[in-house]
Amino acid sequence: MERRNKSLFALILVALMPTTSILFSYSWTNSELAGQVFFVFAKLWIIAIPIYWLYRVENIGFSLGGLAPSARNEAILSGLGMFGIIVATYAILGDSVDVTLMREEIGATGLLNPTTFFIGALYWITLNSLIEEFVFRQFIGDRVLELSGSEIVSVAGSAIVFTLHHTVALSFYFAVWQNLLATIALLGASAIWSILWLRHRSLAACWLSHAIADVAVFGVAFLILF
Repeated sequence: MERRNKSLFALILVALMPTTSILFSYSWTNSELAGQVFFVFAKLWIIAIPIYWLYRVENIGFSLGGLAPSARNEAILSGLGMFGIIVATYAILGDSVDVTLMREEIGATGLLNPTTFFIGALYWITLNSLIEEFVFRQFIGDRVLELSGSEIVSVAGSAIVFTLHHTVALSFYFAVWQNLLATIALLGASAIWSILWLRHRSLAACWLSHAIADVAVFGVAFLILF
């Protein structure tokens, strides 16, 4: 029981922070500096607790895991599938995006500068995608699996926690129907990454698929903003 209580407590500490960070930055403060400081704090928070858990509770350490041919092929195919869906959606619905609103919301971050945008995109595609897979698939997914004993519940729990803060953030940029479509897509992508994790126990596979999808996300964002 003590292990289950620890697992639940750690899960709550990590799962609530991403959405808290979005709400703080977008709704609870008018200070850009405060929002950015809290964003960094939140990112360190959701990394530090899972790292502590791996090294001090499970005594296994961090590992990307192997990338067997089956895992690699599934990662590439799923990533390319998401890439295609994102590009097709933009081709069909791109004209409905309120570019003025998006530029106003993003302006304060400095991402309207092409160089800054490129650096940010490089970070999100490479490092942030790995962080998210480690946090949401390995740590949160495994904690839900440990507590529920169900892989289905693990996939659903990880997908919901992953999607929630994205949905909240996107609500400041998109119309309700656009955000609903994005939420459905995010739930589906997250579920696929969770299944990859459960099938192969390979962060490398999840990371590869996620990074491929993010190339499309930031490619489309570049076309919208510039």
